[in-house]
Amino acid sequence: MINIFVGLFFIFFRTNISFFDVGIIFYVTNVIGYISLFFGIKELSITNEKLNKIQPYVVVMMVHSFVFLLLDAFKISPLHIGLINSYTEFLALVGLVFIVAGMLMIFVIIFQLLDGFTDQFDAAMSTKLLYNLTTVMLFTSILAVVSSIFNIIPIVEQSLTGLLSLVNVLFLISYYRAFLVKKVKLT
Repeated sequence: MINIFVGLFFIFFRTNISFFDVGIIFYVTNVIGYISLFFGIKELSITNEKLNKIQPYVVVMMVHSFVFLLLDAFKISPLHIGLINSYTEFLALVGLVFIVAGMLMIFVIIFQLLDGFTDQFDAAMSTKLLYNLTTVMLFTSILAVVSSIFNIIPIVEQSLTGLLSLVNVLFLISYYRAFLVKKVKLT
């Protein structure tokens, strides 16, 4: 359980309040987070087979984060491509879709992780708040993506990203209290 907590901490870690200003540190922390998440899920899947179906998603996200780390390191990330012709515009758009899909994939992983925990009575009581917080994070992320892409009012994007960071912290605290402090046994 601690590996999952550490993984989520690193995945949620942000150094700024601009939604798409991700940078190398963002992807390094994501790679570390997904590796930790993978080992946490692998450990728990020994006693909970529902968690086995999450592992491929986590592996895809490890690769996704590593590829975007390399692209960002060489300044060929979709967020750094100059839009000089229709070909580079297309590449930037495709890259942006992959970035957004990657940012939203964590919610698929979290929801499936929580589904794997709800079979146990004690865990089912603890996961209700976590489901609600994950839903709030998902909708806030979607609003931040839309706000960032259309950039109508820049302060809205920053406010939504700040709100997302706050809800991420609340989620981590709730996860910690539900599964690490109470020592819920998930077998």
